[in-house]
Amino acid sequence: MVVRCRNSGGQEAAMRRHILRLAGLAMAVPFMVAIEAAAAQSAAQPTAAAPARAAPAADRIVLLGTGGGPIARVGRSQPATLLQVGDRSYLIDVGEGTPRQLVRAGVRPSAVDAVFFTHLHLDHTAGIMGFLALDWTDRRQKPVKFYGPPGTQSLVHDTLEALKTGELIYRLQIPGLPEMSTIFSGHDLDVTAAREVYRDQNVTVRAVENSHYSTMHMPQTDHGIDRAYSFRFDLPGRSIVVTGDTGPSRAVEELARGADVLVSELIDLDSVLASARAQQAASGIDQKPLIDHMEKEHLTPENIGRMAAAAGVKKVVLTHIGTARDVEAIDPEAIRAGIRKHYSGPVEIGEDLAVY
Repeated sequence: MVVRCRNSGGQEAAMRRHILRLAGLAMAVPFMVAIEAAAAQSAAQPTAAAPARAAPAADRIVLLGTGGGPIARVGRSQPATLLQVGDRSYLIDVGEGTPRQLVRAGVRPSAVDAVFFTHLHLDHTAGIMGFLALDWTDRRQKPVKFYGPPGTQSLVHDTLEALKTGELIYRLQIPGLPEMSTIFSGHDLDVTAAREVYRDQNVTVRAVENSHYSTMHMPQTDHGIDRAYSFRFDLPGRSIVVTGDTGPSRAVEELARGADVLVSELIDLDSVLASARAQQAASGIDQKPLIDHMEKEHLTPENIGRMAAAAGVKKVVLTHIGTARDVEAIDPEAIRAGIRKHYSGPVEIGEDLAVY
């Protein structure tokens, strides 16, 4: 593992810290009220019916958030996936609303043992402030590490800086609480070709750089060059690959070879491109970079079918359902038909809190 150090002298980093500190100041007043009200509010408010849950097993995949974004949606939370193996829990991505989705799945934030970011787009990271705050106030007993592409260390560090004001207030009221910086840490993974990035008694994790940024010129920043990763989790009983956001990728195909479950992103390209072209017509702003990104750096049903067939995976589970901003509904049969052009195995279209 390679951990990159931050360039604290960079103007860009200084500006980001300043903005995040202002965010922390803004949340100081409601911080305690929000924490103390959370349990009562959760109990008092009715919640939408969740998909039927499977009985607890030795391991399970829980789709905490299945919406593509960064778009606030009625029926789907932002991207996050939970993998439970025995008594350990691993979180992949932390979209907005992740702490509440964890609790709805029966897992306290403080029970998460490791966190993995596929990449640092906002829909995959915007829940980190709430996660850190609610995890810490949940009296976490052991440190937790966040693993991800270059920028992960900065993301965790700067979010902790933004929470300093609220943290101080809480620690004054409850002396003896540890500093948040002693509990949470971010670690940048230097990955291009597939390699092992994590191992414990339950799981071995490998990562590979995928094609999500393949058409983009990613500049050098104070934390390095931004990358996007796919992860493979090898358990004693089965293997699970999480694509994260990616376009067609031979590297991901190889990572997924023979996997029991491929948890794949999905884009509804027709609705997304129609929306982008409408925005261009209305604003006059060139949408070609966005259109290129959507066409080449996400997966259509046909792309998923080809990848699943080439890799020989046993099952496909779809998440990160990417539709246009004003589109909530999808056509499940059209999605399955596109995948079945190339892949004959079982296909599940994920919903929030579905278990596999």
